Amino acid sequence: MERLIVDSGVWFAVFDKRDSKFKYADAIISVLEKHQLLIPYPSLYETINTRFAKNTYYQVDKLFSYLNNPDKVILVTDDTYREDALKAVEQNSKNGKHYSLVDKIIRLMMEDNNLGPRAVISFNVEDFAGVNAISVIDPSELEVESMS
Repeated sequence: MERLIVDSGVWFAVFDKRDSKFKYADAIISVLEKHQLLIPYPSLYETINTRFAKNTYYQVDKLFSYLNNPDKVILVTDDTYREDALKAVEQNSKNGKHYSLVDKIIRLMMEDNNLGPRAVISFNVEDFAGVNAISVIDPSELEVESMS
């Protein structure tokens, strides 16, 4: 089973009914169910913020059902990546490229062959395209089932 690195925006699309990308939730879930998930802790800091945790529009319990499944999910600490990521974000900003720290962590995970075969799922394909020949799944291009 190929591993899938999950970007923060994917969680909002799946669990925030008010998110403009919520219409892709079922298609995303179908993809997530077919992979072992590599979830960088920094993406969880972005996702499980106070607004997310307190708001009833979010389905935080469903997110935790994913996170608490050790056969399906590997939570990846940023220890290996954070210093290089922070330096790279600083350097990139000086060169006019703007990546978030979480995006840079994900890019470094994409370069880390110790993580095995993997892909990325993100709405921000352009932030990850071309890194280490890793495929990037754009949830907005997934087939959305008709609600009729």
